[in-house]
Amino acid sequence: MFRKSPWPQMILLAVVIVVSVSILNNSFANNEQMYLKLDKGLFYLKQVYETISRNYVDEVDPEGLSKSAIHGIVEELDPYTVFFEKKGSEQLDVITKGKYGGLGMEISKQKGNITVISPIDNTPAQRAGIRAGDIIKKIGDEETEQMTLEEASGKLRGQAGTEVTLELKRPGLSDPIKLTLIREDIVIKDVSYAGFVEPGTAFLRLSSFSDKAAGELKEAIRQLEKESKIERVILDLRGNPGGLLASAVEVGNVFLPKGELIVETRGTHERESKFNTPQNAILGDVPLVVLVDGGSASASEIVAGAIQDLDRGVIIGSRTFGKGLVQQVYPVDKVNDAFLKITTAKYYIPSGRCIQKEDYKRNKEVFTNMADTADFNNHKKYLTRNGRTVFGGGGISPDIEVDTPEMDQYIIALWVQGHFFNFAVDYLADHPDTRVNNGFQVTEKMIQDFKDYLEQKDMDFDIEGESKLEEFLELARKEEYSEDMIDLVIVALQKLQQEKTVQFEKHTAEIKQALETEFAEKLGGSAARIATLLKYDETVDSAKQVLKQPQEYQQILAVKN
Repeated sequence: MFRKSPWPQMILLAVVIVVSVSILNNSFANNEQMYLKLDKGLFYLKQVYETISRNYVDEVDPEGLSKSAIHGIVEELDPYTVFFEKKGSEQLDVITKGKYGGLGMEISKQKGNITVISPIDNTPAQRAGIRAGDIIKKIGDEETEQMTLEEASGKLRGQAGTEVTLELKRPGLSDPIKLTLIREDIVIKDVSYAGFVEPGTAFLRLSSFSDKAAGELKEAIRQLEKESKIERVILDLRGNPGGLLASAVEVGNVFLPKGELIVETRGTHERESKFNTPQNAILGDVPLVVLVDGGSASASEIVAGAIQDLDRGVIIGSRTFGKGLVQQVYPVDKVNDAFLKITTAKYYIPSGRCIQKEDYKRNKEVFTNMADTADFNNHKKYLTRNGRTVFGGGGISPDIEVDTPEMDQYIIALWVQGHFFNFAVDYLADHPDTRVNNGFQVTEKMIQDFKDYLEQKDMDFDIEGESKLEEFLELARKEEYSEDMIDLVIVALQKLQQEKTVQFEKHTAEIKQALETEFAEKLGGSAARIATLLKYDETVDSAKQVLKQPQEYQQILAVKN
């Protein structure tokens, strides 16, 4: 006999009360039509919930059903409005505070094994002697062979002060290595690199905007000033996904004087807020170039956009991502660490442009007001402080476009299949005395050794179009196309196979650069890797050229008549 559970009604009643009170307090509390829509929506929700609970073929879990409803609601809004519990809360801590409890190493899955890519400086992993290429065979008593990367990462992380035992397999050693380490708070650096790329030209790479970003940036500048006078600056925000709004304002303040508007936020239910620089700038006068690309988002776009709108510096690279939505976190259940991260406003930079691109609304049918369309008009003109014309449409368009060269399929295959990484690990295992000495040099002998290594591995890859030809050949045989047609496809595939045999020689220069980069990281860490990459970076070269020519620099920032 059916026994009616009280849980659905109790949960639904709580939902109705919370939602109703929230809506009664918002800006459309006196709107009769909105009240009618609210009543109808809540009635539907109640009826569906109760009907499923009473009649579904299997017994449903009230909590699971409630969470499904919550996820369904937020899924209709935008990609950044989410419901999350404790696991998400920990991730939020990494984003906002730039730290986590763990051992301090970057891991990846190589040939099905959980493999150490690089230990982080001054962490338990590095102090214990863990090396790039070490394979983690066990975490505690659990074998890692069937673990996903996320599962392994979750088991390596934990509260600072707790213990974890690892069993490692190291290339060149027959016996496993067993280590017991104590987790610590691992601090992720926001400034991933700082150095002089030319005399007087400081290069500062900012990877994120946690609450430490501005402090790290200022400290990096102080350390560089001890080496030499900073006459020009390149601020690299490429690939920086953003972070905290307050950090964006503080970072902008490093280059912009006190009292300048950096950004303002506007939302239907949120009061308009303006954020101005609170202090004097540290580097308020030196020529400045900011590097951006399609991975620069949110706080990165605030900084780059403010510098462009106020004509403080030149923006170089490619158009940014266009993420200009503000989120706030609201507790749903503090006891069980459940939260809602809700988009509450949009970012507008000093010229009045909205950073957000138009496509953020997932289901436009759930929105009642589409009057913000003008914000996303990419033909709408705005003016910088000097009167230069810039355009809306979301994202920041650079003053100088520099497209990142596309990597060849052969080089991509070498990276994806882990050949650069594995060769470097094996080489260093066979040559343990190798050290960095005025920059690591890849010799012709090493290039030949790498070629021999690839031949032993029987390395294969797809040339662009090869898979399409193979599919067509299969179709042609299945449909019994003419022999002439089939022969043509076979010949084309044979020519592609011949083309593969000369790929190594065609790309020797790129291979040498990739090996140099890989060895630099293995021997000198992430900073050495970045320093090596900078030598071959066309966007950085463009920035250096602009900064070395003051007249060109000023012309870029001047009004075009």
